[in-house]
Amino acid sequence: MEKELKDVSQASIAQALAADYFCIYYVNTETDRFVEYSGSEEYDRLGLPKAGDDFISFSRNRFEEHIHPDDRERFLDRFTKEKVVESLDRTGTFTMTFRMLFGEDERYVHLKVTRMIEKEQRHAVIGLSSVDEQMRARAAYEKAHSESITYSRVAQALAGDYFSIYEVDLEDDSFVEYSSIDDYDTLGVEKEGTDFFETSRKNMERLMYHEDLDRFLRVFNRDRVLSIIERDGHFTTKYRLMVSGEPKYVSLKATLLNDSAGAHLIVGTTDIDAQMKRELEYQKLMESARTDAKNDFLANMSHDIRTPMNAIVGYTNIARSNLDDSELVRDSLDKIGSSSHFLLSLINDILDISKIESGKLVLSKERVDLEDVFRRIEDITLLQARNKSLNISYDHTSVKNTHILTDELRLEQVLINITSNAIKYTPDGKDVYLRAEETDLGNGRSLYRFMIKDTGIGISEDYLPHIFESFTREEKTTVNRVQGTGLGLSISARIVEHMGGRIDVKSEPGKGSEFTVEVELERTEDDATGSVEEKPLEDLTGKKILIIEDNDINAEIAAMVLSQFGMTSSVAINGKEGLDVLEGSEGEYDAVLMDIQMPVMNGYEATRAIRKLSGDYYRDLPIIAMSANAYDQDVRNCLEAGMNDHIAKPFQPEELIRTVAKYIYRK
Repeated sequence: MEKELKDVSQASIAQALAADYFCIYYVNTETDRFVEYSGSEEYDRLGLPKAGDDFISFSRNRFEEHIHPDDRERFLDRFTKEKVVESLDRTGTFTMTFRMLFGEDERYVHLKVTRMIEKEQRHAVIGLSSVDEQMRARAAYEKAHSESITYSRVAQALAGDYFSIYEVDLEDDSFVEYSSIDDYDTLGVEKEGTDFFETSRKNMERLMYHEDLDRFLRVFNRDRVLSIIERDGHFTTKYRLMVSGEPKYVSLKATLLNDSAGAHLIVGTTDIDAQMKRELEYQKLMESARTDAKNDFLANMSHDIRTPMNAIVGYTNIARSNLDDSELVRDSLDKIGSSSHFLLSLINDILDISKIESGKLVLSKERVDLEDVFRRIEDITLLQARNKSLNISYDHTSVKNTHILTDELRLEQVLINITSNAIKYTPDGKDVYLRAEETDLGNGRSLYRFMIKDTGIGISEDYLPHIFESFTREEKTTVNRVQGTGLGLSISARIVEHMGGRIDVKSEPGKGSEFTVEVELERTEDDATGSVEEKPLEDLTGKKILIIEDNDINAEIAAMVLSQFGMTSSVAINGKEGLDVLEGSEGEYDAVLMDIQMPVMNGYEATRAIRKLSGDYYRDLPIIAMSANAYDQDVRNCLEAGMNDHIAKPFQPEELIRTVAKYIYRK
């Protein structure tokens, strides 16, 4: 009876213990034969054999395919007969945890091997139980604990950069100070309390540097701060706090934290006093440098403008005092003309650099024949070189494709600027070379390389890095005797940059300099220029022009130039008077020369009013701006107002006549 009860009890106990396992195997450790003692329905669906002759092979071949790929290598390494037996001999058990795959689900399972309590100890029980909930809970705890430690360390590190950190509960605006430094503690600011914004505003009225207070109070209120955070993700402002009687720069940053505890505002105040003082010192140095550069520029401009003006005034007086000496008068007029041309080039340089630095330089793209460009460059620079007894040579024989698309005037301006500089800074009797080369890049494009070399005074090593800066010239006696603003090379470099090219210089004092300009340009075989056919200038005889100009001298000059080519003219002294003249004389005038800045009615207003007059005559009448307003935007404004073209004052007579002829014959 006792034996039967004992057997029943053991069976019941085994059955109760087996309920904790979803699978139990009974294994002979000597023969490796195994029998499945108990298996759950889920485990049975894996389709594994219930019995077999080699449990280790079964485990490593059939069972391992149901183990998570990330755990298989570790399982196969540990679950060998030798390691299992060694662990059983040492501790009486063998255990390991890994993830098993049940269809698409993965679960943590715990494998435990235990020897049977028998004399021979030739049998073992292997049980597989689910520990998924425990393992996932443990992983979550470890992750949260790790993140908590990380966040704590980060917060601790960041807090060291702040005067103070406040956490504000946005539900009731209560606040607590998280961290502060000794200097901040001496200010007597509350560590905690209610109504954070109102409390802060009152404290700042007492503590803030007076020049910053009004601006701070305008922006630091609850609605404004939260609105900016919603828009930008954060709110920042800078101001000065009075600390130990001295103003100290600080930066306040507020961010919003939303989590399970609710919505909180985190407000940190950073000490940026040293940084701001460095920036202010840098700004002061930069302002001083800008002032020095401006003063140097004005000094150079004063010298360079007064030099040709002195010649103009002087030779005018000489000519007036010697009217009977025609040769002397002619020579004086020639020198007045040369000085006027130089003065105009100074003004054009100022206009160019102003347009470039304001981003208003616009390059055109037109069909150009490089042969024409080379010819004009030679005409201009050859005369300059001969006047200094220089030897100048030109070589562009390697340029095979001369028809290109580019801004002809700007390209010519660059090459003339650099070549003229080479001539200016090369002593009499020395040499200057201009060479052009072409490299075919394919796809209808070529790289054009222009090299200007001289045997002049050269450029010092210290000044070479500044050679393309605006308003600069090297400080040496031989350079300072040469007239110029120091803008030519700067303008040239900017133009080349706008063209997508590059400009380089090599130089050695006493041996000369070599400038290289490289631009990639599109080739075209079309020789058409799109220009309007010009009729002989003498055909303008009898044409009548209305000059609308408020300056008597300018009007007189224009009238005299027109009369030299057989035209007649009338003058109106402002836009309103010009409008009245035209309105009552339909068909009488062939063109209008329009000034811009005039009293009563300016040129833009007058042009719009003329175009609104009834009849084709007023719609088609050529109106040409003749103005000292010479920026690109001024030209665009003239065209938008209804004018046909623009001539900048002072103008060359030939330019005026060509423009008038172009539009008269286009009618």
